[in-house]
Amino acid sequence: MNYLDLLKEQFNHHVLLREKRPGVLQLVAPLYYEDGDMVDIYLESTNGGNEKVRICDHGMTLMRLSYSFDLDTQNKERIFQRILTENRVNEENGNLFTEANPESLYPTILQFAQVVSKVSNMQLYRREVIHSLFYEMLQELIEQSLGKYHPQAHTFPIPERDDLEVDFQFDIKPRPVYLFGVKDTSKARLTTISCLEFQRAKIPFKSFAVHEEFEDLGAKDRRRITSAADKQFVSLDDFKSNAEQVFEREAVAN
Repeated sequence: MNYLDLLKEQFNHHVLLREKRPGVLQLVAPLYYEDGDMVDIYLESTNGGNEKVRICDHGMTLMRLSYSFDLDTQNKERIFQRILTENRVNEENGNLFTEANPESLYPTILQFAQVVSKVSNMQLYRREVIHSLFYEMLQELIEQSLGKYHPQAHTFPIPERDDLEVDFQFDIKPRPVYLFGVKDTSKARLTTISCLEFQRAKIPFKSFAVHEEFEDLGAKDRRRITSAADKQFVSLDDFKSNAEQVFEREAVAN
């Protein structure tokens, strides 16, 4: 039995293979996009008669995505690349592809179809990935717009208290700025505790909190951190838009 016969059997014969041109077969299988259209999957022979089979989409996934969502920022591109990397899928000139040995073609096709579905629904998947990338994105924004203030990452104003960590310290005289990235309730509470402990230790400082989404915190946590912190940015977009101006005022005032 050759691998195409095996593939048909694994799909319980609910599959067709249409030759589009020599060496290229279109897979017609019960694999669908969210809107009910069939997923575009093609099988190609690899170079020089290599045993591996290339599974690809001939650029159809990104074309569909472009109707409702543009990969027009670094963050969106980062999310896109992360989806591909986590699933060992490559992209070349818009064509998504992976390769498989003939005997593992069936599970690889199923995985590829899942990747295609994720990419075509990136506008829905984006929030989940952004949550996991929050600190990376915050660091990138700081390096891009606040590098002249020489930020120091992961500092401990009270050396014997390694549970009270400042995400970024800016030594702006006469009082340093302690900046905390706050992506969830537990970090909001730790930030509140840290600020209160630094105040109790009579450390001169100003505290800034950058939230992933301030409104996602409970009412009590919003009140506590608002009382403890000197300045808050309610989202990464807020920080991106206003951080430079705020830090410039801080530097001039001192």
